[in-house]
Amino acid sequence: MATKYCLNRDSRSEKMLLIVVQPPARAQSGIVLYPPLAARLSSETNIFDKLSQFWAVATLISDSREVLNDQLGGKVADSAHPLPETEHSSSSSSNSRRDRAYFYFPDLIINEPGRYRITISLMQMDYYEASETVVVREFVDSHSITVQDGPASSSRPST
Repeated sequence: MATKYCLNRDSRSEKMLLIVVQPPARAQSGIVLYPPLAARLSSETNIFDKLSQFWAVATLISDSREVLNDQLGGKVADSAHPLPETEHSSSSSSNSRRDRAYFYFPDLIINEPGRYRITISLMQMDYYEASETVVVREFVDSHSITVQDGPASSSRPST
């Protein structure tokens, strides 16, 4: 079975991915980022039956948008963790946007000093007759992170 990769460039599609816990503004090279990065998947439609097809990938990028594959350590991919429907959200109209799942990156490490962002890409596996296609649905960048060799100054988690 062949695997194809494609980028969804339909600007009309709803935005589903949002970083809800940003990494620290300052960090120390080789030390786990705290707070850990987290993203949520939200949708106007019920996508629980498709959640097994979704995952997110964290990629380190430089200020010049260069992908730095070998400088980000830790678990850089996560499957969708479903969020339970609450009584309040189920009584809402069917057109309201709801958080459906989250992605969590608890042990990311940036190995070299510099200024970076982390891009989270929302991936979906689509199965067709004789092939499977991985679609990059969308991506979102974190705030800028300054990584230093010396001790990092403390930073508060994002709201």
